[in-house]
Amino acid sequence: MRKFSRRDLLKAGWGILGSGLAANLLPDSAKTQNAGGQRPNIIMLICDAMTARNLSLYGYPRKTTPNLEKLAEKAIIYHNHYANGSFTVPGTSSLLTGLLPLSHRAVNPAGIIKKQNLIEHNIFRLLGNDYFKLAFSQNYWAANLLHQFSNDIDTFLPPSEFGLINGGAIYKKFKKDPVVSSHALENMFYYRNSLLLSFIFGLYYERRIKDISLENYPTGYPIAQFHDNVFTMRDLFDGIADKIFNLHKNEAPFFSYFHIFPPHDPYNPHKDFAGIFTNDGYTPPAKREHVLSPNLTPAGLAADRSRYDSFIANIDMEIGRLFETLQEQGVLNNTYFILTADHGEMFERGEFGHFTPLLYDPVMHIPLMVLAPGNQTRQDITTPTNNIDLLPTILNLAGQAIPASAEGSILPGLGGAADPERAIITVEAKDSVAHLPFTKATYSIIKGNYKLIHYTGYTNKYQDHYEFYDLEQDLEELQDKYSIPRFQSIIEEMKKELRNAIDTANEKLKSEG
Repeated sequence: MRKFSRRDLLKAGWGILGSGLAANLLPDSAKTQNAGGQRPNIIMLICDAMTARNLSLYGYPRKTTPNLEKLAEKAIIYHNHYANGSFTVPGTSSLLTGLLPLSHRAVNPAGIIKKQNLIEHNIFRLLGNDYFKLAFSQNYWAANLLHQFSNDIDTFLPPSEFGLINGGAIYKKFKKDPVVSSHALENMFYYRNSLLLSFIFGLYYERRIKDISLENYPTGYPIAQFHDNVFTMRDLFDGIADKIFNLHKNEAPFFSYFHIFPPHDPYNPHKDFAGIFTNDGYTPPAKREHVLSPNLTPAGLAADRSRYDSFIANIDMEIGRLFETLQEQGVLNNTYFILTADHGEMFERGEFGHFTPLLYDPVMHIPLMVLAPGNQTRQDITTPTNNIDLLPTILNLAGQAIPASAEGSILPGLGGAADPERAIITVEAKDSVAHLPFTKATYSIIKGNYKLIHYTGYTNKYQDHYEFYDLEQDLEELQDKYSIPRFQSIIEEMKKELRNAIDTANEKLKSEG
């Protein structure tokens, strides 16, 4: 019989007593602090639908991120970091597995990873038993993915952990298989009868929400996906801080993954931020409506953008407050703090959000900031990176082996070498069958200063259509240069590299049955 370790004791404490009680009841002999020579703690904060294009940290005209800019003076900032998918399922799956959507095949709405060997290819398992691992997601689709990895996670918090009401029925009532339960709920309500969804949740939850004062949230409380998960920004970040404090006090090293819903819509900021960018005179570059967009009006998109920007400013304040609190408590003395997103957000070309076949910069270009223990200087990385790089980087920081099957690279600035000519691939294939070659999809490949977009399986000319952009000269992707002769050799090379990646994935899919 194996011994009952400190790690087992903490796991039992979290699972049976709850985080607050467990911290107080563990004996002193079970409490360890980070010390010189120990493996570092790692905190990941994933901000859902946060695009780099709307952060003043990256040059956005509106002052949306003053706190991130302050933190950046002691951080590694990645300026050309990209998501590998355009919405939660493929983007989060790539982040957690270090695999492209072409490989993990979690590409459908509410989708999950189907193959057992790929389920095991996750950051929690690969970190090994030396790390205590906590995972939390307010986004049900990301929580479904985390549930697939639950055998490798010591503490898996439900999506409504920091909510105002006793919500989160799916993950509380159907603990053995919340994935199937949430899929059934979404299929019944979201896709077949949204009115029924509104009625049921309204009847059961809205009365309870109305009893809570809305004075601090004039446009409504922040809400995460289902109507039963409402929260305040302060409660959310205070809750995250408390969980981190308990981990720091009782067990080292730890890995914690926090996937928060903000700034995903609905954009409901605290009253101190509501409307701060309305009628401020900012006008984004005009862009023509895309044939594959829903053709939303520029005025409507501008209003959505302003609300989104104010929500980001709210998050920025809370991140600054969280970081300051962790620093004061000494948590960051031996801890890497990683901030990124699963995908971005669009307010252009007649398109809103990210559930789109379009793969332009706002939906792909995401922030990545890493604050390393003891670092006091700013480092700016401009070579292309993407979210599949996080798994090998984290394993390298933790002193763990990186599997040969990982498709990312160790990030420059954290042990990896810069490669300005590497290919960055993003995939949108939500309307394709996951276990077959994709028949309807959009692919993006970025290499150096150039970007190629390939549409396949759509109507009209987009059955097989390409766009090509010179990002150094045209960051806004306004001038499609696909037909210009002097770019043809570059285009053909990029086509070949993308085609090889797709064909290789399809051959592997075929061989595995």
